[in-house]
Amino acid sequence: MSSLRVEPVVTESFGIEPALSGDRLSIKLTGTGDMAAAAPLGSYCNEVQLEVKRLSLTTVEFDIRALYFLNSSCLKAFIAFICGVAAHGLGCEIRFVTDARLGWQRRSLAALQRMSPSLVSIDEA
Repeated sequence: MSSLRVEPVVTESFGIEPALSGDRLSIKLTGTGDMAAAAPLGSYCNEVQLEVKRLSLTTVEFDIRALYFLNSSCLKAFIAFICGVAAHGLGCEIRFVTDARLGWQRRSLAALQRMSPSLVSIDEA
């Protein structure tokens, strides 16, 4: 089995923790998705797109329950990731796991689900 080629990202206010289980990649985001997080998240999403293709992943799950803010630049990184997966016909399910107590999470991601309902789902935990 191939190993994951993306590493965790840890900054003062933002973190990305990947976990590969079979053909499923879970990515836990923590902290604040602000301007300082936009560039690392964008780069990370680009790398994950390559991993989806290389490892033939069927699911990428972004767990944002511990993310307390998400600005438009970070949202744009997710949009680019979804568009890239769709453009390459990778057929990978993209799931977002949100915290039901943080209503902004579902509202912010709803546009992503509407953009690509066949690929994107949002689950509350």
